[in-house]
Amino acid sequence: MKPLLAFGLILALTGCASLPMAGPVRIGPDLVAAGDGDSFYYSPSAPVDGASQAEIISGFLAAGTGPQNDYAIAREFLSSNIRSIWNPNQEVLIQRSSPKINVSDKNTATVQIDVSARVDADGKYEATAFGTDRVLEFELVQEDSQWRLSKVPDATVLIRPVFDVVFSGYALYFADRQMRYLVPELRWFPTTAATGTRLANALLRGASDWLKPAVYSGIPSGTKLSIDAVTVEDGTARVDLSARALVASRTDRSLIKAQLSATLSQLPNVSEVAISIERSAQDITDTEANLRVLEPRNLAVLGQEGLEVIAAQEQAFFQSGKDFFELTQVTKIAISRAAGSIAALTGSGVIRTEANQPGEQVELVDGRANIAAIDFDPQQYLWSLSRATGGQVIATYTDSSRSIVRAPWLEGESVLDFDLSPEGTRAAFLVQSAQGTRVLVSAVVRDQSGVPVELSKPLEISREVSSPVSITWLDQISVAIVSAAGDSPSALVATVGGTSRSISLLPGTKQILAVGTNAQPHLLTEEGRLFSLRGSSWAPLRDGVRALTIVD
Repeated sequence: MKPLLAFGLILALTGCASLPMAGPVRIGPDLVAAGDGDSFYYSPSAPVDGASQAEIISGFLAAGTGPQNDYAIAREFLSSNIRSIWNPNQEVLIQRSSPKINVSDKNTATVQIDVSARVDADGKYEATAFGTDRVLEFELVQEDSQWRLSKVPDATVLIRPVFDVVFSGYALYFADRQMRYLVPELRWFPTTAATGTRLANALLRGASDWLKPAVYSGIPSGTKLSIDAVTVEDGTARVDLSARALVASRTDRSLIKAQLSATLSQLPNVSEVAISIERSAQDITDTEANLRVLEPRNLAVLGQEGLEVIAAQEQAFFQSGKDFFELTQVTKIAISRAAGSIAALTGSGVIRTEANQPGEQVELVDGRANIAAIDFDPQQYLWSLSRATGGQVIATYTDSSRSIVRAPWLEGESVLDFDLSPEGTRAAFLVQSAQGTRVLVSAVVRDQSGVPVELSKPLEISREVSSPVSITWLDQISVAIVSAAGDSPSALVATVGGTSRSISLLPGTKQILAVGTNAQPHLLTEEGRLFSLRGSSWAPLRDGVRALTIVD
């Protein structure tokens, strides 16, 4: 089972980058190829004889760029009493500028860091507000007439370009509550021989608090690695779990295998997983549930000939409805294969009609004014949401029964746009309030029947947008926010739980969509012109497009 890789998460190794030093920023050492499963890394310098206290601190911080051999170079700056117990994996601080080092006359020092983001021991990435400072405390002693650090924080400090080379994003996989899909949560680790161990440990500790209400793990709480190492032999990752795993049911054991396989197969040298419990090999069958990573989907357009499918993986299952749509003022559409339905946002509100006979029977699903967006989830619910501050989130089933989805955190917020993740477990929002415009992602909590009942307290993934127009999921772990600011419109592509980047758009862009991982995105302008990204430029596909959607 191969994992879903994020759109645009391929990191380029780009020459030399600046290292965190005191005083002026200096050029860092060369990238070198490390052995024993390590990737390319900076090769920091070891301490030199006679180095001053400030130079030892600067050198130690710079050595955080070299995770190979468990940060062996950085440990050379430490005194013998802490060299083996320092834990560099506890926290990573990503700084905006050079740190400020202050050495006292009592062999102590502080380092002030302007922190832009942090990564914790489980690889969770958290962006911080501007002006977030951290003060790190150090102590020094002399050993063999050389200064060494006798007290340091369990952390490393990097600048952004170095982080982008040394660290990579990996997905931990959980199941949605209805056991239909594998749901990824992005974590960040340096690619070393120990990456598999860190991925397994993070998976055993479970999903983040914001996502946990919407997902399920077959791993019993408290399960650990019996041997704190995931070894790889001939493409097989061997994972030995503690006795706590014995309480897992047969179904849960199959899920554990699916989770570990999807998670660890992201490593280039892993093709399968063998699980043991307290060194006893386990014969675990594959899960009987239809758990899967989502495949590429179809892209549909509403144009001069009615509904059409482009970038199709298979034939369309719906009729074009040309006559119906010619007479209907449509601003947005949504299509559900599972429900056999087409929904449209019109001047009268949200309407729904059968996919095989558009217009034959039309139902007004949501008559509220100023609807922000509509979307089907994979379980046949049609979601609609008003732009009004504190407006209700409504999910309507195929039998017209309604669920008012609780979202108390939306009080005081005006929703500009929203979009459901491909597997329907998460929802991305563009919201506006007195605090400004924010990009939020919330977990979709369902009852035992699969009815959406609540949106959990959200994760904020960006405040870096101005004049936002729309938001959409490009794949399972990244969203694109279209911005119409200035003469050069752009989209912020933000990974959920990670970094972000910008891509250039065309004037008048109102929406971009992608049909799956690594698929080229499509762009729709206010004038109804449809483009596809080819290389680094947008190539025209057709004109007269009124609306664009993914066929779920």
